[in-house]
Amino acid sequence: MLTKYSVAVLLAAFLVVATALSGPGPASPITVKQTAEKITVTGGKGKKIASDKFALSSDGWYIIKIAYTGPDVSVCQLSLVTQQMVTSKETIGGMLTNWFGPSTTEKIQDKGLAKSEDYMIYVDEADGPWSVEILKNPKPVPVSTNTVFSGTTNKVSPFFHLKKGSAKFTMHQKSNGRFPSRLEVTLYNADNGTLVNYLCHNSTEATQTATEDIKAAGNYVLGIIGGDSWDVSYTQ
Repeated sequence: MLTKYSVAVLLAAFLVVATALSGPGPASPITVKQTAEKITVTGGKGKKIASDKFALSSDGWYIIKIAYTGPDVSVCQLSLVTQQMVTSKETIGGMLTNWFGPSTTEKIQDKGLAKSEDYMIYVDEADGPWSVEILKNPKPVPVSTNTVFSGTTNKVSPFFHLKKGSAKFTMHQKSNGRFPSRLEVTLYNADNGTLVNYLCHNSTEATQTATEDIKAAGNYVLGIIGGDSWDVSYTQ
């Protein structure tokens, strides 16, 4: 005679088997929209799938913005890759995200890093909606008059103007966890997309300073990678 307990056990086992047989379900479609200035790729749940191809050129530089709005306990692993990278299993080299829960991030790909061939977004695994926006040769207008930038995640600063000559950068970070966060700050020329210098690389110190000799007056931008609260200021 079956008890309520044994019926519950059998029902649970049936659900496990049914879920396994049904599989994860169809992947959400991935859409790619491309103009001369911007590429937008959006998708959702999926595993080991790739978007349609889109072009990135070696004469361009890019600001990449990624957002994931899946469940609080979920995974989002995206990479910006070529077909050759996927075939060679080198997708880690183009990794954009490796998140466990919703998040946003921004990064710079400076001029000359992209190859003159087609790219795609490779989804190693995603449990919810995501988007990747790639801005090509972004125009440094309007230029910020701020001399202090702050945030709590990976960000690209507003464009700002520097005069020719010495510029001093001061970088602070505050660790909110048991382990020290690591801060990276990189200076780029926003008029041509070239790398100027690494102001701070993989630092765990609370305060860092760097002095840079600015070769030409113009517009500049910072790429900041930080795990906790940070701020970057400059003086000339």
